[in-house]
Amino acid sequence: MPDIDQSLQNNAIVAALSQNWKEAIRLNTTILKQAKNDIGALCRLGYAYLKSGQIKDAKKTYEKVLSLDQYNQIAEKNLKKLATIKKKDMLADGGSAISPMMFLEEPGITKIVDCIHIAPPQALSTLSAGQEVLLKSKNHCIEIRTHQNTYLGALPDDISFRLLKLIESGNTYRAIVKSVEKNLLKVLIRETARGKKFANQPTFAASTSYVPFARGLSASDAPDMTPTGEDEGDADAEE
Repeated sequence: MPDIDQSLQNNAIVAALSQNWKEAIRLNTTILKQAKNDIGALCRLGYAYLKSGQIKDAKKTYEKVLSLDQYNQIAEKNLKKLATIKKKDMLADGGSAISPMMFLEEPGITKIVDCIHIAPPQALSTLSAGQEVLLKSKNHCIEIRTHQNTYLGALPDDISFRLLKLIESGNTYRAIVKSVEKNLLKVLIRETARGKKFANQPTFAASTSYVPFARGLSASDAPDMTPTGEDEGDADAEE
């Protein structure tokens, strides 16, 4: 696949988060001139068409996605929606935007992380860049899950260990999908508030580079990939 200008991708995502659908269409169309079969750009373009009321173009775009990836759940879901929706209904649905600032990197405040123990491709295929996901604290790790509690992956051990302590002390975080591929999930984690104990301490050291490591883990160390649905109170377990 041809190399795609990363700034184009980032700008396309910011346009979508800002609900600037005209700009999202322009940027994703530009990306597709570089890589005509880029699934992420096609899904973003289809959604921008859908949200701007261009039903025929949205349908055509999602049908192309399915011709390239017949199990793509984003395309399947939106084609079903397009079968029943009317243009006036789509234009009336403003939705809620995620601030583009959520997606921008800030030293000490944000960190882009490669997840480990990635979920099967069927689960990842439902994701798109810019989508908000949840951080779920477990005994010794932090899982990444959708708002429907579908398991997507886990944070590396060193980041999990640090965040578990900070969350226990009152820090709060949000996470969004930075990029997703068949066997890769990158998330951007943003610190949104600090507890009193670490009020003057940024979450992420600007000079630290976190590297996922999964080798040497036993089966019992791997996260539970089944949806639970309940809030587990094991984040405060002692080492």
